[in-house]
Amino acid sequence: MTDREPLRRLLALYREGRIGEDELLARLASEPPAAEPAADSPAARARTELAQLLDRYRAAEQSGADTIRAWAEKTPDSELRGALRVVGAREAAHAQLLEARVRELGREPSEAVPDWLARFNASLLDESRSDTDRLRYVVERFPDVAAATAALRMEIDRIHDDVLTRELLRTIAEDEELTLRWFHQAWARYAGGR
Repeated sequence: MTDREPLRRLLALYREGRIGEDELLARLASEPPAAEPAADSPAARARTELAQLLDRYRAAEQSGADTIRAWAEKTPDSELRGALRVVGAREAAHAQLLEARVRELGREPSEAVPDWLARFNASLLDESRSDTDRLRYVVERFPDVAAATAALRMEIDRIHDDVLTRELLRTIAEDEELTLRWFHQAWARYAGGR
């Protein structure tokens, strides 16, 4: 058994719905803290950089959650609303998990949403857009699911000394790909007249 097996099992329980988000966060918080590296060491610098990366990603995930939830409330389509609620909840859970990990790494979450993402989200919620327009907009922005998560996967592959963070990000990347595949499928249904 590797040192990441307990985390994999914990994440599997969460994905299967056998434990809730609060339970997952509580169990992660109960993990024994790693020894703190000296403040000026390469390990400390790497930890700071990782916390900053996670904080940027947390901001993006929270922005996505807020946008998808707002879309869910706007749509008159109950089928789409139900799916968007799940997507929004998943994005919010990612943001909460990332925030908890950022704090565990000693950083106070403070990163802002990147300008391009703020513009994208505002445009997505533009009142003149229909659900079909919104789905098409997402698919056009992220036409290739694997390419959309490639940068995140590269970051994951660079993490060697922090298996907890690596597995959190790996699982989030899998969720992101699932979400993007859903958007592509939903767009195909809408574009084809369902």
